[in-house]
Amino acid sequence: MTEQPQINRRYFLEAEQIAQKLAAFFERRNLKPLFTNLFLFQDLGMTILIAVLDTSRIGDHSQYIDDDLLHQLKTELGGRSVYLSNSTGIRYVILLTALPRLPRSIELPADVPHGMVSLGMRFNGQIITLTWSKLGHLLIVGMTGSGKSSLLRSIAIQAIRSGIKLLLADIDQTTFAMLEGNENLFAPIATTPQDALQLIVKALAECDRRAALYKSMPGFPENMDEYNALAIKAGKEPLVRILMMLDESSSVFKAMGGGSGELAGKLAELGWRGRKFGIHFIFGAQEFTKDLVGAVREQVNMSIAFRVKPTSAQMAKAIGCTNAHRIPADRPGFAIVDRFGPMQSYFVPKALLLSSGTIIKDALSDLERNLFTRAIETAQGNLSLSRISEWGGISQRQARKLQETWALRGWLSKDASNSNSFYLTAKARNLCANGQSVQTRSNQLVPVQTN
Repeated sequence: MTEQPQINRRYFLEAEQIAQKLAAFFERRNLKPLFTNLFLFQDLGMTILIAVLDTSRIGDHSQYIDDDLLHQLKTELGGRSVYLSNSTGIRYVILLTALPRLPRSIELPADVPHGMVSLGMRFNGQIITLTWSKLGHLLIVGMTGSGKSSLLRSIAIQAIRSGIKLLLADIDQTTFAMLEGNENLFAPIATTPQDALQLIVKALAECDRRAALYKSMPGFPENMDEYNALAIKAGKEPLVRILMMLDESSSVFKAMGGGSGELAGKLAELGWRGRKFGIHFIFGAQEFTKDLVGAVREQVNMSIAFRVKPTSAQMAKAIGCTNAHRIPADRPGFAIVDRFGPMQSYFVPKALLLSSGTIIKDALSDLERNLFTRAIETAQGNLSLSRISEWGGISQRQARKLQETWALRGWLSKDASNSNSFYLTAKARNLCANGQSVQTRSNQLVPVQTN
């Protein structure tokens, strides 16, 4: 057994006793208790024992991953929490300490960094925060009232704050109706399955348009970040990310021929083409089987499962969110993420989306406001690297990063008549004029490492 030296000795002794019980438990059921290793470690404030099964010697695995066996094993170990991990082999995860308690409700922060998306909080208080490119294509499953729609709305709000264009399909017209007419919509909200198909067609047409732009740009860009870096240097307009969100997608797929229908086929094409062009999609569904959605299932980069029906337990396991059917009915917002484990997602009531102060389209930090105002008053809006560095008291490297970020947000652009120097755009000047700002509270957002 592998032991971390900082773990209390009593947990090591307790783990040895559990190892003996494991062997006896499997022998009584005529199963081979063959383990390659036992690991004892601490993570997220918990002490955990992992028993790794030797799959090369046990033959048929089905009995070892049966839900009834896990329930019996939990009883055998005195009610301890037992989880199964079978993504890269078969491992039994046994908690020697109680699960930390997550808050029952957390609000979406107003200061998620630009270009990032935050999903919720882990047991240790870490906030799951990723870049939009790392988020990729996302699956969110869950029963009505489990928190799925609230998470979808929180992601939509953050997309708007980051200047991302939205393609929204809302067949029941209950999740995104309050965003109707929003200037960030790339097309009107789809309210029928046929309209949803047309959104996908529009996204594929945008892939074609962007492919032509990539081809015409010297430097052979392979993704949107590379293209935008080259576009900024050339004084051309950078591309913006596009996010397609399909709520209640199960009913959309069913109405459009399931996994073999036209919609599933075109969405699969968007899946493998879209990411390089900065176009992503998010499914909100109660079910997500291959028969229903077809080849697009393989395009999903991350899965989040809220409470699902007991009959959907196998589906949750297949997407890496085992035990989602055991989430209590009185814990809306609690979910299992295949890459991060349990999480409490953000609560975003519909009423808040109707408040003008909730969705901040763009906001200046105090540093940005001071620099922009000074540039307008003393340099006719010119913000060179040397001015940013001197006025902001930062390095040239930091100044260059800010300059690139502001160009991507449409706040700076090159003026060909002034030696291609960067000048504030009308958008940035309007932000200065309206007095809108946001205070950075970096201590409230501790991003989870995603590499």
